Amino acid sequence: MRSSRSQYIGRDYSRLSSSPSADAMSVDGKKFRLWAILFFILLWVSLLVFRLYTLQVSEFSQWRTSAIKQHVTTIELASERGPILDRNGKLMAVSVPAGSVYVRPGQVRDKELAIDQVAQALQMSESAVRKKFESKSPFVWIKRQVPKVHAEQVEGLGIKGVGYLLESRRYYPYNRSASTLLGKVGIDGKGLSGIEAVYEKYLQGEATRAHVARDGFGKEIEIPVREVASRSLPKGEPLALTLDARLQHIVEEELEKGRANANAKRAMSVMLDAETGEVLALAQSPSINFNTERVRSREQLKNIVLETIFEPGSIMKPFVAAVALEQGAARATDVIDCEEGSFPVGKHTIHDVHPSGAISFHQVVVRSSNIGMTKVGMRLGKEPLHLGLRSFGFGQSTGLDLPGETGGILRKPDSWAKVDVATHSFGQGIAVTPLQVARGLSSIANGGYLPEVKIIQDGAAPKLQRILSPETSRRVREMMYGVVEDEHGTGSKAMISGVRIGGKTGTAQRVREDGRGYEPGSYTASFVGFVDGQGVTVNRKLSLVVVIDQPNTTSIYGGTLAAPVFRKIMHRTLHTLSTQGEESAPQFVKDGPYQAQREEGMLRRVSYRS
Repeated sequence: MRSSRSQYIGRDYSRLSSSPSADAMSVDGKKFRLWAILFFILLWVSLLVFRLYTLQVSEFSQWRTSAIKQHVTTIELASERGPILDRNGKLMAVSVPAGSVYVRPGQVRDKELAIDQVAQALQMSESAVRKKFESKSPFVWIKRQVPKVHAEQVEGLGIKGVGYLLESRRYYPYNRSASTLLGKVGIDGKGLSGIEAVYEKYLQGEATRAHVARDGFGKEIEIPVREVASRSLPKGEPLALTLDARLQHIVEEELEKGRANANAKRAMSVMLDAETGEVLALAQSPSINFNTERVRSREQLKNIVLETIFEPGSIMKPFVAAVALEQGAARATDVIDCEEGSFPVGKHTIHDVHPSGAISFHQVVVRSSNIGMTKVGMRLGKEPLHLGLRSFGFGQSTGLDLPGETGGILRKPDSWAKVDVATHSFGQGIAVTPLQVARGLSSIANGGYLPEVKIIQDGAAPKLQRILSPETSRRVREMMYGVVEDEHGTGSKAMISGVRIGGKTGTAQRVREDGRGYEPGSYTASFVGFVDGQGVTVNRKLSLVVVIDQPNTTSIYGGTLAAPVFRKIMHRTLHTLSTQGEESAPQFVKDGPYQAQREEGMLRRVSYRS
């Protein structure tokens, strides 16, 4: 019994006891696990510290910028542009305070009531307002640049989430007068066309920005409207034009009457100071009123006086006559056989509306004989004729630096056929703009100097280039006086009692849009003329061009449609200048910031790229 018990106990003891080497291994395993856990804790803490360092220190600017983008929305507001003034300091374009109404859709409670009230206050359709209120965007403009009083009425409704911000809106005191010349300003306060676009950097003030803050859930925190509204918007620089607002109004008014009377598609007119080249008026009809009318197409922004070309017809005859006289190809007393109204040139036949026999060169211009001018052109030859027309500025831009101005069409003489010498001599085969014609006419009116055309007052002296001798210009002026005063002249309807008017009528068939041939029954009627106002106490020489395009009436002639418009414009112009004279401009226009900045080289012309 003892022996077996002893054996049992021995076996049990051997099972419960362990060797020294096994105990050491167990302790080492525990230490390894503890060190591994400690290592991973330290690694995790290190990574956490490193990440905190990158977020809070090394990448702080990046994440702050990102947070600002998420929590703050910046709204750019139209700043106050510099005013545009005429030569006498009268405002032609000015910025006025306006309110831009917005909605934060997420904050509006009773949307149906709010939509109805806002629609009535802003005179908008409920459907248009509803679209704004149901937008998923956190901030939506309802209507921008409304009269401030209307914006205040909307705010007075007390609708949570609806308010307004103060902006600047462009306003034109003379409404549609010179509208396409001045140009359009967009809803963002940037110039889109005309002078507003060309001188954008000069007129545009520094942009004003308002900040809309959002909380962590994306909801907008109240915009500091009063803070923004109380701030005065930065202003751009003023810009003074050579235009005379009084004369611009006269030209616009009479031009529209003339267009309506002729039932014409459009009409154009330019008035220059013949001695300085300053643009006193530049008008087109129909025109647009940017204050009240919505621009529906790019065509409404076009300045057709600069961008439209037309075949001038007989208004080119004084220029060809001047070239012939200047180069000695003809004299005013030369007798020219006008072939009783029919003259063959190659395969073509030249005709006169009023047939004549042998008449003087002076009478050729007075009676507007195509045949007489053809024979004079042939004496000149194509190269001298081309060079002479180029000297008047035809076939090239006037350098006025306004959007879309074209140089017209005057082909190189090596591409002319024999008949082209004839057609160019009486105004066919060449295309011009009204501004080019007015500029060339000024050189005849002022004694032979071609002026540089100007629209901006910069204080610089006129730039003049002599292209005719005083005697040649005097001879041509006498021819143009005869057009108005002679019994055979075609411009008698331009006559003004007590004032000598020199002029020339023109009636040209319109070229097809594709440039191939002429449109049957479609014409351009025109009259160009000048006056020396010294006889009526006006110390100016004025040149004026009137173009009636595509008349739809019984008469299509420049002498019956355009000449009367010229007379009315010039009569009212002379009366205005003789009784009111040149108004004195405000000091800051002539002698203030303009003069100082020009001398410092700060007044720069901005090149326009279409």
